[in-house]
Amino acid sequence: MPPKKKAAEEEISGAEKIARFGRVKNNLKMGLVGLPNVGKSSLFNLLTDQAVPAENFPFCTIDPSDAKCPVPDQRFKYLCDLYNPPSKVPAVLTVTDIAGLIKGAAEGAGLGNAFLSHIAAVDGIYHVIRCFEDDAVVHVDDSIDAVRDLETIQSELCLKDVELATACYELAYNEARKKQAIARAAQPKGMDALDAVHTKIMEALEESKPIGQAEWTAGEVETIKDHYQLITTKP
Repeated sequence: MPPKKKAAEEEISGAEKIARFGRVKNNLKMGLVGLPNVGKSSLFNLLTDQAVPAENFPFCTIDPSDAKCPVPDQRFKYLCDLYNPPSKVPAVLTVTDIAGLIKGAAEGAGLGNAFLSHIAAVDGIYHVIRCFEDDAVVHVDDSIDAVRDLETIQSELCLKDVELATACYELAYNEARKKQAIARAAQPKGMDALDAVHTKIMEALEESKPIGQAEWTAGEVETIKDHYQLITTKP
């Protein structure tokens, strides 16, 4: 029994790590992310009762598809039955079917930056990994290895975040120089905390470690939320 309790505590701790980077919003938009031909479009159709093409060849999906699905909630049903309001608007989840990612996407391979920009537009990610074997369904790497595929996705997202983190860091410096009315080549004051956080961000990303899974203090989390928009902070 004690080991199970410990494992549960670790699981909660891991969930809380990524949740710290969440931003309060009225609507939630989730993206289906994975390699080509792993079943993203099929899962999208099941979740949203749609009929987007789900063919047996890579990059069947090019432009992302969006659909809303209601979120069942017995509390909402109870309140509607109790008060019988003239309008009943349940909570909805927006799901986006995003084109398949391949190795080298961060450098432009496949759909490249267009694909990664679609991921940046969602609030969270559903990682779709293929575990089934079927010779009739092609795999972009010609073999089934779910761990390898997940590592490919994680590596590409981290590589893209290196680019995003660098841009956000430079923007923060430019804004600080403008606010302090100093030259572009001058060193603005009060940037020590940002410098320290940026160093940790780059070290984590170079190890292909998502920022949301790294260890951060409460102050560092706030610094990241204030200055950075990173893919790997998404749950």
